[in-house]
Amino acid sequence: MKRAIQRLTFALSFIAASVVGGWWLGRLTSSLSFEMPLWLESTIKAGMRLAGATDPLDPEDIETFGLFALFFAYCIAVATVLAIALLLLRQHPGRRRQ
Repeated sequence: MKRAIQRLTFALSFIAASVVGGWWLGRLTSSLSFEMPLWLESTIKAGMRLAGATDPLDPEDIETFGLFALFFAYCIAVATVLAIALLLLRQHPGRRRQ
């Protein structure tokens, strides 16, 4: 039972760190001015049409979905970096000095 609680705590901490890291990267990126890539805008428009959105798509909705997509990508990137760091730390445990 103790092991299960430790694993759950670790998983929740990992997810929380990924979301917080993605939030800060998204906040940094959204403060910069940039144009949305054409492929992202086309994908969002196609997804909104498939979901049954009204014909004239609101540019603010497209921008909101684009920022959400970037936030999701940043969360995945932070989770990947954390997983690699954890893997490297587990493979090379600290050596004891004698």
